[in-house]
Amino acid sequence: MVENFEGEHLLFGQLGQLSVYTAFVFALIAAIAFFISSFSNNELNQKLWRRAGYVAFFIQGAAILSIVVNLYIIIHSHYFEYYYAWQHSSKALPMNYLLSCFWEGQEGSFLLWMFWTSVLGIVLIFTLKEFQAGVLSVFAVVQGFLSSMLLGTYIFGYKVGSTPFALLRHEMGNAPIFQRADYLSFIQDGNGLNPLLQNYWMVIHPPILFLGFASTLVPFSFALSGLMNRKFTFWTKPVMPWALFSAAILGTGIMMGGAWAYEALTFGGYWAWDPVENASLVPWLTLIAGVHTALVFNKTGRSLRMTYVFFLLTFILILYSTFLTRSGILGDTSVHAFTDLGMSGQLVFYMAGLSIPAIILLLVYWRRIPSIKKEENLLSREFWIFIGSLIFLLSSLHIAFNTSLPVWNKVFGTNLAVPSDAVMFYNKVQLWAGVFIALLSASALYLKFKSSNAMQFRNRILLLLGITIPLTAVIAIAGKFDLVSNIILLFAAIFGVIANLYYFFIVLSGNWKLSGAAVAHLGFALTLIGILISSAKKETISFNSAGVNFGKEFSEAAQRANMLLYKNVPVKMDKYTVTYVGDSVSEPNYYYKVNYEVFDSATGQIKDRFTLFPNAQINPKMGLIANPDTRHYLTKDLYTHVTSVPDKTKQQASAQEEFKPYFLTKGDTIFTNNSYVILEDIARITTSKKVEIQPGDLIVGADLLVKTLEGQSFSAQPLFHIQGNRANLIDDKLSELGLTFRLNKIIPEENKIELHVAQTEPEPDFIVMTAIVFPYINVLWLGIIITILGFVISMVRTLQNRRSAQQITAKRPVAERVTL
Repeated sequence: MVENFEGEHLLFGQLGQLSVYTAFVFALIAAIAFFISSFSNNELNQKLWRRAGYVAFFIQGAAILSIVVNLYIIIHSHYFEYYYAWQHSSKALPMNYLLSCFWEGQEGSFLLWMFWTSVLGIVLIFTLKEFQAGVLSVFAVVQGFLSSMLLGTYIFGYKVGSTPFALLRHEMGNAPIFQRADYLSFIQDGNGLNPLLQNYWMVIHPPILFLGFASTLVPFSFALSGLMNRKFTFWTKPVMPWALFSAAILGTGIMMGGAWAYEALTFGGYWAWDPVENASLVPWLTLIAGVHTALVFNKTGRSLRMTYVFFLLTFILILYSTFLTRSGILGDTSVHAFTDLGMSGQLVFYMAGLSIPAIILLLVYWRRIPSIKKEENLLSREFWIFIGSLIFLLSSLHIAFNTSLPVWNKVFGTNLAVPSDAVMFYNKVQLWAGVFIALLSASALYLKFKSSNAMQFRNRILLLLGITIPLTAVIAIAGKFDLVSNIILLFAAIFGVIANLYYFFIVLSGNWKLSGAAVAHLGFALTLIGILISSAKKETISFNSAGVNFGKEFSEAAQRANMLLYKNVPVKMDKYTVTYVGDSVSEPNYYYKVNYEVFDSATGQIKDRFTLFPNAQINPKMGLIANPDTRHYLTKDLYTHVTSVPDKTKQQASAQEEFKPYFLTKGDTIFTNNSYVILEDIARITTSKKVEIQPGDLIVGADLLVKTLEGQSFSAQPLFHIQGNRANLIDDKLSELGLTFRLNKIIPEENKIELHVAQTEPEPDFIVMTAIVFPYINVLWLGIIITILGFVISMVRTLQNRRSAQQITAKRPVAERVTL
């Protein structure tokens, strides 16, 4: 057995693994220290244990930073002796995509989650005055669970976690190559990043989304701390800035995921109700409900119980979504889910270890949580906010239940069918949730807490309806909306826009500081308009007018919606003349160049001209991987993606080649039917993507410059490979010209080579593509941005109010202060 392996860089892995153990141990120590401090009745003991918790939490934070640094060094340096680096990265990836490699795998994404949780915990240490020990004890417990996911060690025969610092030879030890001390000399590159993730959104989307996941722990920790310490009411005001921050960040992360899907996936949209998309949306819905009920309690003393329910449920749903996406149970129903790394049991334990105590404490103290017995006034803001929060809850339950069908089937042995058309299935229900939320969020602002002036409310609503109804009618007729449900949604969204604009400019007189709710609700209404118009009125402008059968993998609808384009043959498509003009099919770029032109019907002159570069490649493991390209206008997007391309490797293999010999020295030229070829050099090759070079091999390459009669230049390099007593001839092919070159013999005594050249008719080059126009999709993106802005405005306002209240409290005599 080999004991010493050549070329391995073990230090970084050892430091990283030691840091994992350190983070796990000190997270548990911090949890114990904060927990004891939280329940101690002795003030000195409280301080001592709290300081011990600080030290332990800072140490685990430093350990997490060390894990991050060491793992990034391994990935950036291409140390493929580590399984994680080999599995997720390659030398061809640019720097930004190396970052994506960091969190492509389960271990890296758990590490990202740990990092943000640690950062938020440290911020709480320096900013939180009330409930600090109780809140941080929950944080430390969660860090303990998360760090256990990276342990990769056996405890009582059970493997706990999966480490990113595992060596390739340990994970694939049965392969004969690892019986050699120099095995690394045969591993020239890694597997590379999933082509679907090679998009700039995947550089920024995961960090923001996981910051959103981590931030939901703050409201959860406040609520759980309130139950543990039986201080049921004092936490709702300090939690508000954090809850609003969480809503803004998680919402931004979800939006970025939609933008990634729109730009990188080819289902023709931004939201497909994929189970992984749903898993992040559902906690956001309950979080929004919790923000609103917490606001109600702070204003009226009502809805505290539901605030506990929503904030606890939000993080529990985050844990459940983690189980769904990482247990492998969604493998057949989601394009986003991770494969199972054998941690399903640990994920269930993690989820149960935090959920069950929270639920038990809530049930035990349910009756002791303050509530007002008297029913709310029907014309009060809190009543309709509560109704809206229940709609959010029902919406989230509908999504969660149907997303979990694979779980129900596995647990109960049932065979419930997953919706075949997820978009249609969810839209039928969620459309009405959108209608009610849009109407409630717009009208509730005109009500006051506790009681309102009925006459004033009625007059304002009638005014708003007087504007909304005719405007809806005009847009519905002009836009040719025929479905009643779509017209109702259009009405609700327009009402939301008009009502929130009126509230901001007339009621608030344009006061930005007080406008958080109006701005967020305005953004939501605009988002609904953008969703409705871009989805209901999207138009596929490509059409299979020639009646080509594209194959059984194309559905009947796809057969109609796709168009065949031969290279350099213009085709009319709606108002555009479209021409496929060529490709760049060489790793890491697989772009197909498509020219669009719009001609003036009167003059025949070109009014608009642009080029799109949709990406497509035939992956041996995943089939056709395509990324669309989009032309953005102010009022629409023209979305183009390739759905089929010829497999040029198969074309080359099937070509009937007859070789003609040529004897050449350096600088000689030969002529083919459509080009001439110059032998530029004959040189020994030490590295090549075409062949795996082993010690003792000799490879010689002929560097050829090929020029067409039109002036185009190409290069080719056939190889002569001597391995032991065997010679291998490695051809190089230029499919565009129908040429194949073979270095058949080297004649060193004459400084010549024998070059064989085969000429075949190049097969027609083509692509199959679809083009979709999304009208007014920018309204959607604008609406989402405005919604997030509303959360930010509310968060800033809440922080200012908290700071002012603390300053007023500090000025009071000590005897008058309330100890929280």
